[in-house]
Parts: sequence; structure tokens; C-alpha cells
Amino acid sequence: MATLATLALLVLVIEVLSAILDGIGYGTVAAALWDTYCRTTGNRKAVERLDLKSAIISLRRELHSVSSVDEFAKWAKMRRRLDSLSAKFERVSSDLAIERTAFELYVNMVLRVVVYGVRAAVNIYNYRVPVFFVPASWFYPVLWFLSLPAAPMGSVSVTVWAFACNRV
Repeated sequence: MATLATLALLVLVIEVLSAILDGIGYGTVAAALWDTYCRTTGNRKAVERLDLKSAIISLRRELHSVSSVDEFAKWAKMRRRLDSLSAKFERVSSDLAIERTAFELYVNMVLRVVVYGVRAAVNIYNYRVPVFFVPASWFYPVLWFLSLPAAPMGSVSVTVWAFACNRV
């Protein structure tokens, strides 16, 4: 069992980190983790997409330099190649988008389970432990409310302390 100051600080840190994560947004964190994942693992589809994108850009430059009237055969061949690369790029981009969405949903779910799970675990494990005691001169209804759900009368429970930290 943690000491009272440690418990109060633990709950405060959990609530502050939770508020920061809520402020940044779970989707933003998941997108940043996706980018990091792609860079560190060298995701094959992401690399292929970048290669196709650079090939399409260079082929478009070449195509603009060729006259469609004077060199029609060369222009048509380049145009067919550009169309096939564009179709392949769209296909790879679609596959990569599906993979990214699945990854982000999974990370989002895991982050939420961890955050809310840690909050719940701390509240459940310490529901009878007082975080700190309030002056005895406070009147009864306030003392009773601050000790909910099961902390000793005249103390602030972990649940009330977490709620106060979250709201502030």
C-alpha cells in the first residue's frame, strides 16, 4: 500500500497525463505512432508508394516535354506507362490507407484501455485508503461526501481526489 503523499501524487500524475493525452488527442498520437512505425520498420507498402510517387512525378515532367503532335508514339507510350503507374499508385495507397486505419484503431483502443484501466485499477485497489485528511471543523455532509465510496470519515478518498484532479 502506498503512502498518502505517494498515492496523492500518483493520482495527480495519472490525471495530468490523461488530460494531456485528451488534449493532444488519441488520433494524433496514433498517427504519430504510425509514422514512427513506418519509418522504423521500413513498411514495404509505404516505400513502394513513395517510389511510385517519385516515378509518376518524373514521368509527368518527361511527358510535358514531349509533343503529343510531333512524337505521338513516344507520347502515347509514356501516357500508357503513366496511367498504369497511377493505377498501381492508387491501389497501393488504398491498401496502405486500410493498413493505417487498422493500426490507428488498434493503437487508439490500446491507449484508451491503458489510460482508463490504470485509473480504474488505482481507484479500485485504493478505494478505502484516504489520500489526506480534512479539518474536523468542516460540517458533516462535506466530510461524508469527500470520503465516498469507502474512505474513513474526515478524509478525502482516492475517487474524489481523482475527480478533483481531473476537473482542475
